[in-house]
Amino acid sequence: MKKTIMAVLAGIILSSSVSFFSHENSLENAAFHLGLDKRSAEEKAIEETLNLFNKHFATFFNTGGNLQGLNEFPAANMVKRRIFQEINEWSKKDQVIVYDKDHFELETINMLSPVTAFAVAREVWFLSVQDRNTRKHLSPSKANPIRVRYLMKKVNGSWGVLEYEVFSEKDDIPEMNIERS
Repeated sequence: MKKTIMAVLAGIILSSSVSFFSHENSLENAAFHLGLDKRSAEEKAIEETLNLFNKHFATFFNTGGNLQGLNEFPAANMVKRRIFQEINEWSKKDQVIVYDKDHFELETINMLSPVTAFAVAREVWFLSVQDRNTRKHLSPSKANPIRVRYLMKKVNGSWGVLEYEVFSEKDDIPEMNIERS
C-alpha cells in the first residue's frame, strides 16, 4: 500500500514537472499568478511600445508607405499588412492621409498573462488628406479624438501590437473576449 501511494505521488510530481518545464513561459506564468511579477516595469514597457507604434504608424502614412523603420515597428505582420493596404488605397488616388498625434494618454492596462495584455488609450490625432506628389492640402486638418484598444503580445522579451480597435471618444468599449495564454 505504501509503495502504491509513493508511486502515485512520484507520478504526480513527475507529470507536474514535465508539464511545468515544457511550457514556454512556465516561470513567468507562475510568477504572474503568484503576484511576484514586475507589473509596473511591464506597464512602462507597454507604454513605450505604444508610443513607438504610433510614431511609426504616422510615419508610414505621412510618407506614403516608405518602408524605413518597418523592422522596428512593434506590430504583428497582419497589422502591418492592414496598414499598408490602406496606404496603397490612398496611393491609388494619388493621395496620402497625414496623421499628426497631438495627445496620447493610457487609460488602462490589463495584464491577461505575463505575455499578453490589452491597453486602452485616449488619443487625439490631426488628420488631413494631401496630394501625393505636390503635398497640397486636399482637406482641412481636423482633430480626431479617439479611444484605441490595443491587444499586446510579448515575444522574445519585447512587446508588440497584435491587434488594435478604434472607437470614438464617447463609445463604450465592449468587453474583450480573449483566451488567456
